[in-house]
Amino acid sequence: MHRNICRSLIALATAATLLAPAAASANLRTYGLMQPVELGTATLRWLGIAVYRARLHTDGANRFDWSRPLALEIEYFRSIDREDLTESTRSEIERIEGTQPDLDALVGKLGNCFRNVGNGDVFTAVSVRPDSMALYLNGERTCDIRHSDVRKRFLGIWLSENSRSARLSAELRGE
Repeated sequence: MHRNICRSLIALATAATLLAPAAASANLRTYGLMQPVELGTATLRWLGIAVYRARLHTDGANRFDWSRPLALEIEYFRSIDREDLTESTRSEIERIEGTQPDLDALVGKLGNCFRNVGNGDVFTAVSVRPDSMALYLNGERTCDIRHSDVRKRFLGIWLSENSRSARLSAELRGE
């Protein structure tokens, strides 16, 4: 009996592992990427503690290109409140591009999209066009943003050559 339970649990875990990428792809198609291709995965650690895992997808291509639709999924392993997400977003955008006249407007729009996150929560940012982006938390749309070059400005936090972690950015871009 114990052996049968163990076999069942292993089979269930294997099935869940095999179905997870298909489920993610199905969601990304629903979100607007018609042929999602995963380019890379990276885990951010702080003092050895995993904070989040990020996955980058593009639409129908096997290489990173800012001009193509992109989706970035971030699975959190720690609780982070909305205010901290907003402030770190402001700080990173400003660090990468300097102070721009529309920074407050952009961060205000993004801040309205953010929610408190906890272990297992997944935020997904999908940008089909350079000036628009939709954000989802655990599959539920939190907002749509229209702002000049929002794709590159927001996703640049993780994907830019000037991001805080060159290794993480390269891994996500599939390099």
